[in-house]
Amino acid sequence: MFAPKRRGGPPPPPLPTSRLSPDADGLYKDKDWRPRSLRLRIKHTCTRPSTLAALFLAVFALAAWALGLVSSSSTRQRLGGGPRVIARTWSHPLDPVNIAPALAGPLIDDRTGLLLPSSSHPLQAVVILCPMRNAIEHIWHFFHLVDSLSYPRHLVHLAVLVSDSHDGTYARALELADERQYGPKFAGNRYARISVFEKDFAPADDDEHADGGSYAGHNVGAERHAYDAQVARRVRLAKSRSWLVSAALAPEVDWALWLDVDVVDLEPGLVQRLVRFAEGEDEDAREGADVVVPNCVWKTYNEMGAYDRNNWIETPESLALQETLSPLDVLIEGYPSHPTHRLNLASLVPTSPTSDLSPHSRFHISPHLPLSSLASFPPPGLTLPGPLGALAPSGPVPRVLDLDGTGGCAALVRAEVHREGAVFPAWPPVRNQVETEGFARVVQGLRGRGGARAGGDGGGGEAEAGGAEREGKGRGRRGRGRLLGLPGYYVYHGLYG
Repeated sequence: MFAPKRRGGPPPPPLPTSRLSPDADGLYKDKDWRPRSLRLRIKHTCTRPSTLAALFLAVFALAAWALGLVSSSSTRQRLGGGPRVIARTWSHPLDPVNIAPALAGPLIDDRTGLLLPSSSHPLQAVVILCPMRNAIEHIWHFFHLVDSLSYPRHLVHLAVLVSDSHDGTYARALELADERQYGPKFAGNRYARISVFEKDFAPADDDEHADGGSYAGHNVGAERHAYDAQVARRVRLAKSRSWLVSAALAPEVDWALWLDVDVVDLEPGLVQRLVRFAEGEDEDAREGADVVVPNCVWKTYNEMGAYDRNNWIETPESLALQETLSPLDVLIEGYPSHPTHRLNLASLVPTSPTSDLSPHSRFHISPHLPLSSLASFPPPGLTLPGPLGALAPSGPVPRVLDLDGTGGCAALVRAEVHREGAVFPAWPPVRNQVETEGFARVVQGLRGRGGARAGGDGGGGEAEAGGAEREGKGRGRRGRGRLLGLPGYYVYHGLYG
């Protein structure tokens, strides 16, 4: 028989054991057969292409996460967070860090064009509040305007409440909020907080209620019917404002700035300018104030006029009218068939944006514009209140006026005023007013100026506070209950908003 074939070649000859085994000194005789040292093994591992590629990918992923290009989860947690302890004492001013006022950017003196001196008070947190309804065509521009403010972003809280909307306003608000708080464009310049709320206030049915609760926001034609709808709309808006401020007012906030969603233009230094008046740092408003409102107007390239007529001063004629009203009657401004006989801040608005505005700022009236040049001043049939009646027609428009009613187009409010209980009455009315004008009534009663001034205060002088100075020294604390209007300082509203 044949011998079986061998599979493969002959085995290699065995190596001499003397080449594989260390000698007595522990050294290998053949260096090629020595095991590599730990240092060489680490060097070899770190220089492998696969190791370098993995390291590059890890660094790239970490950088993308830090810049906000990727998120740690598919859905962000918009409510909640880890356990925290929040503490604040109002016995003395909040002063975790003395933030320099210069960080808010410079302010221009509208009369001289020179820079105003920096505030003597450290910057404080402000919350910007905006109720909105079916505002999809305005909301992007609104967020853009808030972005344009020069107040330090890390001190700004932004809170919006969307109600009774069907056009996607709430979803769009969330997108814009996420873009600012998570997107790369705003990296390193985030807001302190952005809150987006949704709450509907429309009744389930369409029955008529005493407070006009059936209003659904439909356009109506007849003026009388529009007047009735306006009362109901204001009642609905009052509920929205009160809900929003109760949800958004964080403990660290010292100021609340109310803005309409359809404001189209404002000064970047709006917050610090209004705070300047509220703190009593302006020479024409040394008393300070609890609420400060600019004049809300509309403007085109060649015309301008009044928009918000809810900033007003009582006159003897308006007080006499109120004596004839029932407690459930509501006064609404701007309806010729239902005159209130008040002096509106809007009566002090010029008509030409080219010749009547300050050469130093498009947000201020010309400092030399005489009262006699205003088309709607003096209002016919009214007794001008207080010092206004003594002003010469050739004199300039006053820089400040004490008000009895305020609107919500743009209004700066001390946060402590809201904390003390001043919200926006819906129903029943407070002294024949609801919403922002009812809020003004509440502030005057709560903070020491409960009664309307007979004939009004009118000027910017020191008025009777009606109560002791607020706790603490300085910081404009004397203006308890004071509502201050700025006739010649403008926030521009959409013409058809």
